Amino acid sequence: MPFLIRALPGAALAVAGALAVVAATVFTRRRAQARTRWKRVAVASTAKQNLEAAAAALGGVVTGVSVASLVKDQPVGLDETLRGAKNRLGALIATEPAADLAVSIENGILRGLGGEEEAWVDIAVVVLRDLATGAESIATSAGVQLPTTFVGEWVEGGGEGTVGEVIAEQRNCDKQDPQIALTAGQFGRATLLAEAIRIAAATLPNAPPEADA
Repeated sequence: MPFLIRALPGAALAVAGALAVVAATVFTRRRAQARTRWKRVAVASTAKQNLEAAAAALGGVVTGVSVASLVKDQPVGLDETLRGAKNRLGALIATEPAADLAVSIENGILRGLGGEEEAWVDIAVVVLRDLATGAESIATSAGVQLPTTFVGEWVEGGGEGTVGEVIAEQRNCDKQDPQIALTAGQFGRATLLAEAIRIAAATLPNAPPEADA
């Protein structure tokens, strides 16, 4: 496209430039509409990172409600992690929040065995429900690999608390955000969650076109 534009005569180049401005304006407006589709967002958590992520991904007025996941402090496996997120969502909705969209988040660790060495990855499961239509969508965050030494220490400690607490003790970081320590400060929990929320919003039935990315 840059080569094509340079080859156009002056008048045509001006028209092409004007069209590009119009296209950019329309795209920006659609992104803004996607961000303001849900003016009131309720999050099944009061954790700072969760609320920041919802605000960054969705816009609107975000409120947090403390609810129980009814699973272990450290969920293991996708099934338990999803169950925790679903439980939080149900508890949030039971409070009858004055909101247009409900957001639930649960972090868990997944074990994989590739060859003889096991690997552990931390992910978040995000569940969104449009409270007007009842439509739901699910997405996961990008996974962050956990050094097996941290998981091993957590297991040796009886599986109490979370692996994040073990990491916080050794890396001097926020136990709610070990991801930023594990990624050399490049990807914090809020950043990873915001992207997962955007994906869930984009796949929600009747989601607007050009969902915020």
